[in-house]
Amino acid sequence: MRVLRVARAAAACTAGVAALGLVAGLPAAGAAPDPGVPSGLGRYYAQPRDGAAGIDVTPPPAAFRAGAAARVAAPTNQWYSSLMFQRWSRPLYALPLTGLAGASGFELGVPSPKLHVHPKNGTREMRFLHEPALTVAPLAFEPRDARLARFSDWLAGVRMGDGRGSALEVTLLHGSPFAYFECSQGDVAIRLAAAPRRLEPVAGTESRVASFVVGTHAFAVFAPRGARFSWPDPATLLLHLSQARYFSIAALPDETPATRAAFLAVAYAFPIDTRAEWSYDERASAVHTIFRVTTRAREGDTDDTFLGLYPHHWSALKPAAALYRYDSVRGPIRVIRGRSFEIVRPYHGFVPYWPALAAGADRERLDALLAEDLRRAGERVALAGGTYWTGKGLGALAQLAGIAAAEGRPQARDAVLGALKGAMQAWFDGRHAGYFLKDARLGTFVGIPQEYNSVQNMNDHHFHYGYWITAAAHVALRDPEWLARDRWGGMLGELVADIATAERGRADYPFLRHFDAYEGHSWASGTANLLAGNNQESSSEAINAWAGLILLGEATGNTALRDLGIYLYTSEIASVEQYWLDLDHSVLAPAFGERYASLVFGGKYAYATWWTAEPRQLLGINVLPVTPASTYLAADPGFVREALADLPAKMRAYAAQGETDGTPPDIWQDVLASFRGLADPDGARAEWNPQGSVEFGETRSHTFHWLASLQALGTPDLSVAADAPLAAVFRDRDGARTYLAYNAQATPRRVTFTTGVVLDVPPHALARAP
Repeated sequence: MRVLRVARAAAACTAGVAALGLVAGLPAAGAAPDPGVPSGLGRYYAQPRDGAAGIDVTPPPAAFRAGAAARVAAPTNQWYSSLMFQRWSRPLYALPLTGLAGASGFELGVPSPKLHVHPKNGTREMRFLHEPALTVAPLAFEPRDARLARFSDWLAGVRMGDGRGSALEVTLLHGSPFAYFECSQGDVAIRLAAAPRRLEPVAGTESRVASFVVGTHAFAVFAPRGARFSWPDPATLLLHLSQARYFSIAALPDETPATRAAFLAVAYAFPIDTRAEWSYDERASAVHTIFRVTTRAREGDTDDTFLGLYPHHWSALKPAAALYRYDSVRGPIRVIRGRSFEIVRPYHGFVPYWPALAAGADRERLDALLAEDLRRAGERVALAGGTYWTGKGLGALAQLAGIAAAEGRPQARDAVLGALKGAMQAWFDGRHAGYFLKDARLGTFVGIPQEYNSVQNMNDHHFHYGYWITAAAHVALRDPEWLARDRWGGMLGELVADIATAERGRADYPFLRHFDAYEGHSWASGTANLLAGNNQESSSEAINAWAGLILLGEATGNTALRDLGIYLYTSEIASVEQYWLDLDHSVLAPAFGERYASLVFGGKYAYATWWTAEPRQLLGINVLPVTPASTYLAADPGFVREALADLPAKMRAYAAQGETDGTPPDIWQDVLASFRGLADPDGARAEWNPQGSVEFGETRSHTFHWLASLQALGTPDLSVAADAPLAAVFRDRDGARTYLAYNAQATPRRVTFTTGVVLDVPPHALARAP
């Protein structure tokens, strides 16, 4: 959730600072002494530091929590996070159901698609927004607010209480056609959005099930033993509860008696926990993920429930038959019965940097570009601003360090590493204008000054910190002692923990803050205070964060962190290929009229960004930053060619509207040339203008090295894997493969590829064959 990206980048690129090792930030003028909290050589603060950059902001209080949810770190950046920050929630996109906790009760709906075209700039959205079909309300008391009471990996429990002990409890979870309720006292009114068409009851279920059609969707209410139904008016169903205080409501996939009987059979298995369990099989280069739902049978002895699998699950599932299907903003949701399922995905690795160019004209040209980029490298971090733009600068320097290492330029490499260390230390030491704050109330680690509401709305931490983690990993590959806990490792560890804590139930940080374990991708907004639900724009920056975890884990020998990174990296790529890029054409509706979505919400997908309608940026925001971990974008060369082929016409149409966002006419030409290189290296090399604009996280050296390397090696070959996490394969137009592997360990390592090729890799080195 960012705006003004380009304007800020232009301001950050002010000329005149060329010292390579220049430390970012100046001491805060007039700052009052504050001891802070030591962490090795670094220091962070528990409260905003007086006078720091003229800013005094703190993370938002998650005041609307109750029960177990109030005793742990707040799960910001999730699909249900709006529950914690305001009296009533924003729409909750559980899918296939949507919900909303409001003053009139708890709404349930099943969205229908509606195309919206922006009348001025032509950007498009396919909206599946929440529209209440029914509203559940207690009659014996009036709730005063809605609070998050419990949660697990893809489940949210809502408490709508009156402050005196009475409450309506609601449970929603991704993939379930059911919503589960418990009301502490009195009867319950279920008010329908329109007079329904009532369905004839299935024989023997007359007192247990009320089923009806509202608009185009069928629903069923499943009552407990001892309860009864009545219809005081055509659009109101009363549920008269007795001793049993629970009930469930389902959106039905059809109206048949057989379906209603099947739903009744599982209607009383109430979910109490959800958990994603992952493991990385290094030998097979595969990621296994098991999705488990724990249920409690409120009646009968059936523990099974209905699990709705999204397209990215279904594509990785062993052959199975779906019982039912729902259409949704994520494409078809296919329903199975059970309490768990497992998916297996191949992990396609990468290396920290690509090898040296062959001696000759390209090598000489790279030397000239590298010399200029090294001379100006300090500008990347000295004038960057907050944690996002500083991170972008760090990312650019990290790629330069890899090129210098590959080209056998140890002095240049060490100078870049010195600049990386200096820039991060200037934030980590707590003595400069930029510093970090740890908020114990919410459970987060934030950079001051904030950028793009990274503090006040908890936005985009994975985008920001992914650059820092990757930069620190490049340092650790050469100087692991720099990240010792008694030096700077403690401070970096807080950044990692903020976005990638793998333990559930901690008080300092939530479990995987941004990552939606069921949807398989991240969310960017901390508070999710949006009509269309949470959102993520730059899927590629999320993937960059998880690639950073892999590198950092390998560089420091932390296999748990590495394996977590591999799980997140592999999962996010699979979901991006489905919901942003739609490589198999199964998600984006034909009426959407675009080849890909640049911005995905809980309740819509859009060909748009938060800050511009300029077409190159609508594509490039899901490409940058370009690093060796970006090779996943080569999975479908046809998509690369199609997406780029559309750009000229889109750019002409954009120019004809007379709009401008103040950017150069060739904005991000280097990023898009690098993207083209994954399918057409020669065309990309011809397209790239070495005197043209440079994206702030890029350098001319890196773009040239990327394009020349693809010309020499060929395009990424994702059909081949290795029994090591840092490995990659390229295939040229004649079918010849080049194999790369990096060994971050202190002892030699043998790497075997699935084609049978074996590489013996020396310690702390990149090896290739041939």
